[in-house]
Amino acid sequence: MAFLKRLLFYILGIGLGTLIVLAFFGDRDFDYAYGPNARVRKTFRTKIVDSTQLNWPDLNLAKDSAYYHAVVEGSVKFGESEPRKEPCGSYTLDFSWQAYPYRMVLENCPDTVHIIDLIRLED
Repeated sequence: MAFLKRLLFYILGIGLGTLIVLAFFGDRDFDYAYGPNARVRKTFRTKIVDSTQLNWPDLNLAKDSAYYHAVVEGSVKFGESEPRKEPCGSYTLDFSWQAYPYRMVLENCPDTVHIIDLIRLED
């Protein structure tokens, strides 16, 4: 009977502890960006995009745009990127949008993201 009593106290403790943690910290939106590819794309999702560079009609920053697909589903090409370039590092992202492959070059500045180039690749 001692084991069942300890198990009951353990379950009650875990339950109360979980409720207290939820009460203090609330419901959080977690974004797990552990890999280098995910960290770079998260940086581009959280920074302000320089809107003066948006002279392409495909870059309207909506969920249906090329920029959205690049930073959400794109793959960072670290071999072609220059992350340590001064003053702003540049990254190359390959992604697929509207059934065509694209390549986008983004410049990562301290406060903003600049879109340098958008190229439609050959199939």
